[in-house]
Amino acid sequence: MTETRTEAEQLREIIALHDIRYEVRSHEDVVKIEDEAERVKNGFDLELYGTHDHGHSSLTPGCERCTATYSDLRRIAEWILPQEERPSVYDIEAFDHSLHSARSPRPRFEVELRIRIHHRHGWDRPIDECEKRCLGEMESRLREIGVRRR
Repeated sequence: MTETRTEAEQLREIIALHDIRYEVRSHEDVVKIEDEAERVKNGFDLELYGTHDHGHSSLTPGCERCTATYSDLRRIAEWILPQEERPSVYDIEAFDHSLHSARSPRPRFEVELRIRIHHRHGWDRPIDECEKRCLGEMESRLREIGVRRR
């Protein structure tokens, strides 16, 4: 008889394979307010990062291993998204076919996936409780499966 692993168990294996971490940044846009241009924090960018082993080959951004790593990151991203419709929306940005260098003592090249959390209507409004709640829930789900902050 075959043992069935839960989705969370499968995701934990992916996290270990790619040493997945995350970061959160406020998203800002320049908006016109009373004839003045101002920077407004109007959402969040939740970024997932994962490595892959290039072995002894040269680093080739956008290679098959990068694409597979991005697919695994996307699987995690889709798992953490709130399922019900809310005043906020979540956009998973397309794969940029790049390797990103982590700020760490030793070089670490990673594939990145960005989730933008923003208002469904009124993109220029400041962050509100809905965006904060959604981000908090996503971070909680990441912790639940063992993803740590970078």
